[in-house]
Parts: sequence; C-alpha cells; structure tokens
Amino acid sequence: MTATDITGTGATSNPTGAIDDLYWFDGFLMKVLINADDTGGTLSVCEQRHPEGYGTPVHLHEREDQTLVVLDGQVTAWLDPLGDSIEQTLGTGDSVFLPRGVAHAFRVDVAGTRLLEINTPGGFENFHIDAGEPATEERLPDPAPPDIEKLVRVGAIYDCQVLAPPIGT
Repeated sequence: MTATDITGTGATSNPTGAIDDLYWFDGFLMKVLINADDTGGTLSVCEQRHPEGYGTPVHLHEREDQTLVVLDGQVTAWLDPLGDSIEQTLGTGDSVFLPRGVAHAFRVDVAGTRLLEINTPGGFENFHIDAGEPATEERLPDPAPPDIEKLVRVGAIYDCQVLAPPIGT
C-alpha cells in the first residue's frame, strides 16, 4: 500500500489508521521529525502540541541532554525543582537547555503551545512512542489522567527517572 499525505504536513497514513510519525503521549500530540536512526544516534527532534495546563512529572534523563524550543505559546520550566530550583518562563522563540542528570519539569501556560524537543544523543523519541500510542487523527488526545505507573515502567527502559508529580498538582 502506498502511503498518502492526509494532513498537509508530510504525515502519511498506514493500514492501521495511524498517521505515520504522529503519536498521542501523556495528553499531548507528538510528531517525530528526525529520529535517532536518521542521524546515526546523534540526535532526535520532535514537535509537540500541548493543551494549556499540561505539566510533566519532575524527572531526569541519565542518557541525553534535552533542549526545548517554544515554537508558539508559553511554558514555565524548572531546572532542579527538588533542589536549588531555577524557574524560567519561556515564550515564542525562547529555548531552555536541560542537561542529563539534572531533574527538570515544565508546565504549559497557554493553549495551543507548540514545542520542539531536541535530544542529544537521540533515542528518547522511542520513550514517547513506547509509552504513547499512534495517533489516528492530527489533534490532541482526549483528556485523561496521566498513567504514572506506565511512565515509570517505560521510563526505566530509557534511563529516565520519574521523581515527583507535576509541579503545582
């Protein structure tokens, strides 16, 4: 079967009804733009679309550094929220570097916020894929409480430790 661009964004359909490279994960929509296999493991790049109020659990990556770039909207990011806690509000065009081994979290402050997530080295996109599900429509997933147990279980495979619930919850 030939893949067809059904979204106007380069995403293609497949026989399962899923849209290639689009995933629903923990309340947001993610598109894998560049996976680790495309770069020999050097990096991965994903675009994320979030609802207002979404927040990540406090977590840390043992394998990769992460950079978030706000394409549209606003987020509040915390670096080391369980320690010295550096808080930064980021608007369109701003970015934050989240080094491996340091706990961090972020919260989406504006509806329709879009982020670029850059992981070095690549591979962390597979955490989102394995803990999420293929999107069958290019939209935010239906609201549901986070499955913290699943995030912890799948996170362990990718050396990502969930340390605390989202800040402010």
